[in-house]
Amino acid sequence: MGAGKDVCHVIKTYWSLLLGNLLEWYEFCLFSFLEPYFEANFFQGSALAAWLGFAITFVARPFGGVALGLVGDVLGRKVSTFLSIFGMLCGTVLQGVLPTYKNGTLGLSVLILLRLLQGVCTGGEIAAVTTYLTEIGEPRSLSSSLLLVPVTATVGFFAGQLMTFSFEWFLGEEQMMDWGWRIPFLLALFPGLLATMGRRCIPESGLFLRAKEESEITSSKSATSRAISKTREAWQCILSISFLLALITILIQRNIY
Repeated sequence: MGAGKDVCHVIKTYWSLLLGNLLEWYEFCLFSFLEPYFEANFFQGSALAAWLGFAITFVARPFGGVALGLVGDVLGRKVSTFLSIFGMLCGTVLQGVLPTYKNGTLGLSVLILLRLLQGVCTGGEIAAVTTYLTEIGEPRSLSSSLLLVPVTATVGFFAGQLMTFSFEWFLGEEQMMDWGWRIPFLLALFPGLLATMGRRCIPESGLFLRAKEESEITSSKSATSRAISKTREAWQCILSISFLLALITILIQRNIY
């Protein structure tokens, strides 16, 4: 009973973490379910290029884990979880308003950028949410609390597939190809905003605050130096991702044209 109460408390108090995690994986998998429409509207019928567009998120995920992990260590767990869901929300909703290849190559270039952003945020989400729940959860029920992370991720995958199949059945192939594929991305806006605002209001991890106070008492200069060093590492990650973006965009466009 004690473990059950602890898990219910986590769900009630930190619902925005769990809702955000569900949405992260809903948004992450949408591309794979809607791949035929991206293939036709952005990659001019090239299945290889379309799946490369999906695969680049996996390339970006380690960078996201490092970058948002550093943010969590320097600025706090709360900031890291907020940036993760905010970036994922932007990367998802904007995909729903992109111009297709009929209007030039801008849409494809921005799509690759947004997919990389989703990869970064997904990688950061794993580290941020797991760390936060580990630090705020009751030790006696920590495994049960952490189980909520893969559970909400699985629900997110299911929601993405259900949403895609539902609109395909309701709208039909022609309308889905024309404009219907955009709807699942745009529908993420409201729950995404709700999760984003909720994460702004969650308290910072007490364990992080105590560790930060102890670090400041021990050596303020040393803490500043470490912060500068970690910020530099984060910028190196950002530059690496930018270079990766340029390289992948060039390769995909060459494969298409």
